[in-house]
Amino acid sequence: MGPVSYESQDIRTKRIPFGEYLFKKLVQSGSKSIFGVPGDYNLPLLEHLYDDSVKDIGCRWIACCNELNAAYAADGYSRYTNKLATLITTYGVGELSAINGVAGSSAENVKVLHIVGVVKSDAPECNYHHLIPQLQHSNFIGPNRKICYDMVKDRVACSAEYLEDIETAPEKVDKVITEIYKHSKPGYLFVPADFADKLVDTTCLNNEINLCNSIERTPSEKLDSIVDGVLQWIYQSQTPAILADGNVDRFGLISQLNQFIERTQMVNFTTIMGKSIIDETNPRYQGLYAGKSCTDLVRSKFLSCDLILHFGVEKNEVNYCAQGFPYGPQAKVIEFHQSYIRLFDTLNGDEQLFENVNFVDVLTALHQRIDISKLNLQYDKAIFTTYEPSQLNLPEEDTSDVTQIYLQKKFPEILAPGDILVSDTGSFQFGVRDYKLPTQSKFMAQSTWLSIGMGLPAALGVGIGMQDYPRIHICDQSKVPAGYKPKLVLGVGDGAAQMTVQELTTMLRYHVDINVFVWNNNGYTIERAIMGENSDYNDIMPWRWTKLFEAFGDFDGKYSNSSLVKTRQELDQKIEDINKGGKGIELVEVKLGVMDYPAQLQMMLSNMKNAKK
Repeated sequence: MGPVSYESQDIRTKRIPFGEYLFKKLVQSGSKSIFGVPGDYNLPLLEHLYDDSVKDIGCRWIACCNELNAAYAADGYSRYTNKLATLITTYGVGELSAINGVAGSSAENVKVLHIVGVVKSDAPECNYHHLIPQLQHSNFIGPNRKICYDMVKDRVACSAEYLEDIETAPEKVDKVITEIYKHSKPGYLFVPADFADKLVDTTCLNNEINLCNSIERTPSEKLDSIVDGVLQWIYQSQTPAILADGNVDRFGLISQLNQFIERTQMVNFTTIMGKSIIDETNPRYQGLYAGKSCTDLVRSKFLSCDLILHFGVEKNEVNYCAQGFPYGPQAKVIEFHQSYIRLFDTLNGDEQLFENVNFVDVLTALHQRIDISKLNLQYDKAIFTTYEPSQLNLPEEDTSDVTQIYLQKKFPEILAPGDILVSDTGSFQFGVRDYKLPTQSKFMAQSTWLSIGMGLPAALGVGIGMQDYPRIHICDQSKVPAGYKPKLVLGVGDGAAQMTVQELTTMLRYHVDINVFVWNNNGYTIERAIMGENSDYNDIMPWRWTKLFEAFGDFDGKYSNSSLVKTRQELDQKIEDINKGGKGIELVEVKLGVMDYPAQLQMMLSNMKNAKK
């Protein structure tokens, strides 16, 4: 079906169909590509993708294989661009299929807008298809049309609007998008099927919504008081350290924090969720701190610091360590969060909490006001040892097989400055913690929601984001050759891949350049590490992974290449070949041992078990 003609459109009053308005607003707010699955309740809206004015601004539809994968892809798009990502599904069956992916975005502060096509606004009461009937007396009582709205509002979503008045619809759209940027959480719009063709005023299109103009600003008087206190502690400190956490990325502060590190020359660490936020090639980078679940050398350096400046703090079991997040015996800690600043002294328990404050403003003011001449840095010489993966003391192995130990030594060589590494939930991602990543590179993985299978469709979203916003993740373009097109690399276990593998065909369809490494260890090794080493619930059906792209649409192998790697020599050669450049999609199946997983995973599991005793 082609574009719909709107003869009643009144150009003089600048009224256009709501569907056209919505797609224009989405592109204006950062979503150049829209992920989703068609359904009868959203079809009238999707038809407006073909309006000339929508096509002219470059809005495109990315058709995913199912709604859950579309949610994961939208998550990946936003993680890469740090902009709004949009997901469109239909009533009931679509939105509920997607909710796991959106919940992961909520748990990890990712900016996703979920638009749900719903029953027409003037439709009579009826048990419509896709809609959940009342549990009792459904033949006599109409359904709750807002049952899914009730599920997500103030729970999964930071903002949700069920549109009921076409005249206020544009303002409701602006409200939800603004709240998504303000909180860096998902939001929902429920759009009746008949709203797509109704005319709305275009005034709100004059209001561009982005991260900068959406976050809540800190009053200047309060800001000055906070920065005074922070600077006082910094000037008193002899061994301060910067700890970068996930929300630094979500609130657009990567460049600013790295500039602050370079200017102050403070030693610096990352958390699990903060991996790759700090330029790990800077001479003061000390590694990833995870309490008892990190190397002894990194932990000893962190505990020697008398002041911790924890930027973008995010507390959860994995990131903040269920077994404890220890600081030095006399350390002071300042937590910089998007809604509060907390100063506390671990020695005497004194604490100051400033609420309704955004650390975006505080870091900006801190950067402007800090007097470098007043710094009193007196680090022990031992702390200046630049972090290197060799500090892990990984044992030598007398085998030609590919192992997790060998991957930690060899696989980082596939990454060049500016490259992107995505990991699915699984054993592989625990080894990545202690990689030393190249400058301007980016690592992405779920760190607390940990939904197995998320990484593959998320990498699709990243690849689409790279097409829409090339090199946007690079803070310092001078550190990556101007003509270099960053690589996208995905590491995914065979068990995880079987859950969402359909999106490989979507990668083919939209020509996403990606290098997919399938870690074939015959099932759910990460679960075997927890329990059920020999239980068949952790087994999966073996596949011929190298045959997938032929079935998924690349019938003559023009766009993809697939290979099987069994030895270290074969892996070395494959990494060398990929680094020379090749086809758009490279799939490499790598054979690994069934119970081969990184020591970092075993360390975390042991510490968690001890913490629960």
